[in-house]
Amino acid sequence: MRNAECGMRNKIRTILLLLLVMTLISCGYSMSGRGLLAPESAKTIGIPSFLNNTNEPYIDVEITKAVVNEFIADGRLRVVDVDAADLALRGTVTHFSVTALSYTPDAYVQQYNIRLVVDARLDERATGKTLWQERGIEAIFIADYPVTIGEIRVTKVAKDAALKKASQDVAWTLRSRVLEGF
Repeated sequence: MRNAECGMRNKIRTILLLLLVMTLISCGYSMSGRGLLAPESAKTIGIPSFLNNTNEPYIDVEITKAVVNEFIADGRLRVVDVDAADLALRGTVTHFSVTALSYTPDAYVQQYNIRLVVDARLDERATGKTLWQERGIEAIFIADYPVTIGEIRVTKVAKDAALKKASQDVAWTLRSRVLEGF
């Protein structure tokens, strides 16, 4: 009797697992590549410099560069000057923070949490209509870079690399939102 009961439980578990896997696969398949935000007629996008509402200098330059490079690499929309574009993607960096996460035995910071937050808006230039707007698009990146006494240059280079990776994460998210609708 017990073997039959165990066999039945295993069959039910297998069926439930199979249903879960099929659901996950079908959801992922149906969501990708819909292009919900950018109209099919749009062929170009303008990305003016992001505004910087933080105290971190040049963060607007880094995020703008990352977003432009993401759209260029994707290739579905040609990046042009905003005045000649079908769409305009505008953004504002609203928050940037670096927080110590872990320390070495000598009490030096070993790991940082980089947090980058932007607000973004996609406008159709011909009509002036806002197609999409989202606040609080966030990238949180954990960076390993020690603060070394006497080696400030090394620390700055490592911090800049971490900022670049967080910017690339936000850029990927923006491209996904605009071209794939999620």
